[in-house]
Amino acid sequence: MINRGSEWRKWNFHVHTKGTNKNDQFTSKTLDEFFYTFFKKAYDNNVQAIGITDYFSIDRYKDSLEYVSQIQTKINSTTGAQLFTDEEINFIKNIFIFPNVELRMLPATDRARLINIHCIFNPDYVEHLENDFFGHLTNQDGKKMNKHGLIDYGQELDANLETDTLRYKKGVDNFVIDLTSLKKLINGNKKFNENCILVVSNSNQDGASGVQQHYDVFENEDGSLMGLRTSIYKISHCIFSTNPKDIKYFLGKRLEGSKDYNEDIYKKEVEEVINNRGSLKPCLVGCDSHSETTLFNKFTWIKADLTFEGLRQICFEPEQRVKIQTYKPDFKEEKVIIDKVKFISPNKKFLDTEIYLNSNLNVIIGGKSSGKSILLYSVAKTLLPDQEILLTDIAEEKYDLKSIDSGFNFEITSRSGISQLMFRDLEENSIMPDIKYIPQNYLVKLAEPELNKKGRPLNKLVRELINENPDSKSRYNNFIKNVKNFDKEREDLINHYFDLNDEIHKIEANLKTKSNKEVLETNIKTNTEKVEELNKEAGLSDEELIKYKEVQGKKADNNQKKEEFKEDFKHTNESLKEIGQQVDNLNTSKNTFINGIKDEGIKKYYCQKLDLISNLKHEIDSMVEEIKLVSDEEGKKSFTKDNKFKELVSTIEHTSKIINEELKPFQKNEQIQQQVKVLNDSISSDKKTLTEIDQLNKEKVEKNESLTKCKEDIFKIYDSTYQEYQQIITDLKGRTTDLEKDGLKIEGISQFNFVKLYKNIFEISDGRKAHYNYYPEIFNEQKKATSDFEYAIIKAELEKIFDEICNGNFAILPKVNRKDGIKILLDDYFFDYWRITYKNDKLGEMSTGKASFVILMLIIGLSISKSPILIDQPEDNLDNRSITRDLVFYLKNKKLERQIIVVTHNANIVVNSDAENIIVANQKGQNDVESSSEFLFDYINGAIENSSPINKEEKDLLKSMGIREHIADIVEGGKDAFLLREKRYRFEKLLS
Repeated sequence: MINRGSEWRKWNFHVHTKGTNKNDQFTSKTLDEFFYTFFKKAYDNNVQAIGITDYFSIDRYKDSLEYVSQIQTKINSTTGAQLFTDEEINFIKNIFIFPNVELRMLPATDRARLINIHCIFNPDYVEHLENDFFGHLTNQDGKKMNKHGLIDYGQELDANLETDTLRYKKGVDNFVIDLTSLKKLINGNKKFNENCILVVSNSNQDGASGVQQHYDVFENEDGSLMGLRTSIYKISHCIFSTNPKDIKYFLGKRLEGSKDYNEDIYKKEVEEVINNRGSLKPCLVGCDSHSETTLFNKFTWIKADLTFEGLRQICFEPEQRVKIQTYKPDFKEEKVIIDKVKFISPNKKFLDTEIYLNSNLNVIIGGKSSGKSILLYSVAKTLLPDQEILLTDIAEEKYDLKSIDSGFNFEITSRSGISQLMFRDLEENSIMPDIKYIPQNYLVKLAEPELNKKGRPLNKLVRELINENPDSKSRYNNFIKNVKNFDKEREDLINHYFDLNDEIHKIEANLKTKSNKEVLETNIKTNTEKVEELNKEAGLSDEELIKYKEVQGKKADNNQKKEEFKEDFKHTNESLKEIGQQVDNLNTSKNTFINGIKDEGIKKYYCQKLDLISNLKHEIDSMVEEIKLVSDEEGKKSFTKDNKFKELVSTIEHTSKIINEELKPFQKNEQIQQQVKVLNDSISSDKKTLTEIDQLNKEKVEKNESLTKCKEDIFKIYDSTYQEYQQIITDLKGRTTDLEKDGLKIEGISQFNFVKLYKNIFEISDGRKAHYNYYPEIFNEQKKATSDFEYAIIKAELEKIFDEICNGNFAILPKVNRKDGIKILLDDYFFDYWRITYKNDKLGEMSTGKASFVILMLIIGLSISKSPILIDQPEDNLDNRSITRDLVFYLKNKKLERQIIVVTHNANIVVNSDAENIIVANQKGQNDVESSSEFLFDYINGAIENSSPINKEEKDLLKSMGIREHIADIVEGGKDAFLLREKRYRFEKLLS
């Protein structure tokens, strides 16, 4: 039979059968006819545990057992065919049937109806009930009941009652149990206590609550009546009720969901329930059928073995082992549940049959070197796509499994039926790639960075966990993209800044090569006057001189246009090529954007919208082509196509010809005109130089303005980078708020890495002058990467140092140029830091053990995957208080969300986390008691409630005792953990 430990099954605690002592409305003619219907309905409704109920009797329970024992021989009286299919027979024979004795007791309810209390007995205890139970109960008058009816009371009815059966029925109708005698029985019989679970009804009609609900604390009741009802609650283990208020109240969660509800309020409520009601209690429901029509129309989900010991667990785990609902609790997708694992070991080194796993918490226990971690490691190695975490500190495999058995392999099968081998084709992807594996000491290394020099920093781990969410990952990737773009823009701007600076220096150097402006202007004036004098000597009239000056002016203007033409052509040619490159980049970005859209309609829409980019590219290419020059054989350049520059140069050349023709009449005296030419050339040259000086000065002003603007842009980009860090913190905040319910707070902060900046600046600075010492705020060796800072102060100091490096006042090493110094200064030293606190304690100030637990909470709580979590000894370095208060509570809650497999040697994790499935590992030869098992590494599994005393005759160690006994025998503090669990839930009642 498949054993996955404690599993959810439908239980019906309260169902009557034909012949019940009160209110028998069953219409079946015979018991066989009734039980056929009864068990058919149980099968159809998948009810696997049934409490056969009757008033002051277990006879109907015995009838049901008798029927099941003969079920394979039951045939249809008409056709002779077997009544049940083989599948139905197998199901029915495995139903856990137990007796439920229903009693009535005082005090009466407001409707004068007696309170119903149910005694659910261990079937193994049935043979003792006559002596230990029925024979000890008395009513309020001190009378007892037996199979003949009420003792003494029956004598009074002899004249009217013909049979013992009628007298017994009458006795049952009138027998009201006395609370005092029941308490006396409970106090005086330990065996009775261990084999009985008392369930009280909590309805207004026949329950203990009466008119007043229990959460009103019977404010208006008489003190003695309230005391009686309180006593009834205190001796009860469970409540029959489907009222949501009852369910929450008896679990100590009446105020759950209210405003300001917190852990302290919960603890106070739990304490009040325990003080007033004796213990936390589960609420149950049964169909309470008295006719065939209502059979199994109600049921309770119970997570337990189909045994009385399994049922008894609901007293210790009233919330997590009991659910009243239609659908099966703890739903998890089958694809993320490991159903079973199997060692493939041809040489019989490992158990070669399947080990089944529970969908909740599975713990692996065993002695030293028993194969606990090998099993967990094998699961991880089979499923993890990235197996770096499986390696030791020296990058070796932790276990060489092939060396144990050369034919070794390991198989995992998911609940959805998909199997996978450890050793398989490399192309075969993992069936559960998102599992989390936390090997031994992994948490400690994260908690103590000095032990984790080769490992991942904790902050990086937290970031990766936050980004498991697809939306968060997308946002973070976009953030990284933006920051990298800003880095590139900032670097480009710094390059541009120093290019501008170089250009300014070149302009200044060029200006120094030019003559003095005043000298040039004086020379032009003097030479112009000389030209006039020479023209007079050549016999030119005043009118001719005026005309000559006019023509000379036109020539100077035309020459100026020629120079401007050259500058404009050069500028246009270079700029168009640069713009063309930018449009090429823009076009590439457009194509990347379009190709990233999956929906064809949206893609088409943006293709049309962005056609203008393609059109622009075409236009720019046409403009570049339009002004291309070609050279002839003599090297003379000319335009191949018509354009504005061709038109302009044609105009300049035509004007030059006209001016030259106009100058010919004034060139009468060759010697004088030669002198005039020399002077005019000098004038023209000086004017050209003046123009160049003016142009250079204008360019210098423009370059200086661009330099100032470039610096502003550099720091605007720096602002944008910081704002990106601020924004990503805001964007990811939602991923961390869910953890606050567990007392864990993750606060995202934009930090500045002072340490890295100081190190980088120190390395490039001239230590003899040590200018970095002048900036104690930003270059402070004592500051940490997580030190607080104000962005405005950081930025102001960076701007100041920027200027100091650029003007040479900040001494850097000769081998480092200023541009590289600025890039180092303005590198991105920001980072997203995730400050972690647990119940107001900062992670960095915790003990290693507590920090390890908090990191475990982070890994589990932030992980969005619902695939299994594998943990090897999470209790390492945790004190026992932290284990019992924190780790146990956390595992109990998280196992409801995803499957967990834990290797542990701590009993509190096993017992008080209420592990559903315990896997016991053993290696032959490693224990004082030798085992007859044929395997070197052997395993057995089952539920905590699986209990059987040690059988000294059984030589196979794992089979020689129950799971509970293995826990007590193997795990540290096993017996104490069980006692602590029972004490915590007050299973031994305070009956005073």
